[in-house]
Amino acid sequence: MTSIGLDLGTGAVKGVCWSVRQGVLKSISRRVTFDHPAPGRVELDPAAYTELVLDIIRTLAEAAEEEITGISFAAASGNTLLCAPDGTPRTPVISWLDKRLEDWLPPEGWQVRKTTGWPAIRTFPLMHLEYFRRTSPELLKTSVVAMNNDCLVWRLCGEHLLDSSNAAAFYLWDQAANTYAPYLGYYGLAPSQLPRILPVGSVAGNLKREFHRGNLTGNTKIRLGSFDHPAAARAAGILEPGSMLLSCGTSWVGFYPCAARDDVPENELCDAFRSASGGCWGAMFSIAKAGVKTEEFICGRYGNTPGRYERFNEEALAGDGPARELMLEVIGRFKERFDRHPKVDRLVVCGGPSEGAGWLKFLREQLDADIEVSPYHSYTGAVGAAMIAGAVIK
Repeated sequence: MTSIGLDLGTGAVKGVCWSVRQGVLKSISRRVTFDHPAPGRVELDPAAYTELVLDIIRTLAEAAEEEITGISFAAASGNTLLCAPDGTPRTPVISWLDKRLEDWLPPEGWQVRKTTGWPAIRTFPLMHLEYFRRTSPELLKTSVVAMNNDCLVWRLCGEHLLDSSNAAAFYLWDQAANTYAPYLGYYGLAPSQLPRILPVGSVAGNLKREFHRGNLTGNTKIRLGSFDHPAAARAAGILEPGSMLLSCGTSWVGFYPCAARDDVPENELCDAFRSASGGCWGAMFSIAKAGVKTEEFICGRYGNTPGRYERFNEEALAGDGPARELMLEVIGRFKERFDRHPKVDRLVVCGGPSEGAGWLKFLREQLDADIEVSPYHSYTGAVGAAMIAGAVIK
């Protein structure tokens, strides 16, 4: 059985063609192109983004020796667009990096964290919808609201559905009550303008005929995926309390399972994880833009050269200096959050730093836990999505 999983990251889309018997058959990473139409604005062209994803899927499918069983997405979601009722985009995708209304706060009394599982992050869909409410109220009233990940599901199989994990980043789903949030009326929205929410791993539909090609057929199922870090946790075997995933990307994120929703600290993000099938909930905390700061340092010091990451690790290991100082600063920020949690016996690291000897040496010195490296490194989220796509794990 062979499936395709894509990790729809903020800055890049990573994908794998994955076989239950053989593991990763092929992997691809492509950068995402952003548009900046005005200061503080960060957008994606939905047509170009969709074509990027479709090209990755087609290329990965060529690596399979059999029919592709399923396709699924792990997503760094929270990016909003408005669509026509048939799914045709009417606006660019507003990225969660966008700051056009970053000073806006939800009205008092909304209890966003209690309702959705996520605290009100000012640059996520609630702000995007406020922008449309102020500037294009008629367009908002007559459109379907989507994010880039559920829009892709819609394009591939013709059904507008969203998984219960990414529903938290959508901010319109009442996670505890399992229904849409009570504040839809503020935006003038009705549930019919929003995707239907189903558990992770649910079959959204079969691949539409227009995308049939080689190993991509009418039997290829589109399954609902999850937020990116919970998907990576599945691939890394982080399924029970006492274990944690450290995902090193644009931000460093700690993800760990909790037995119940009420066990997730109020100041952390709550993910439905495997709760629909009686399993654990998930908790996440973030070291904001740790990866961005590191990348800026590396490119500024070594240039945009192929060996820049190796040079960074070598300098950090060689002795005191700015490379080691930065490495220890980032790890120290993570340790401060890590140490607040109950005993973690097993920590699995994924993302770019998981391939760096300096990062791993200092993590092992600073943290009181057995530290493993995901064998899938930067593709751990994509492999998790492929496992969901192949119905190997929900």
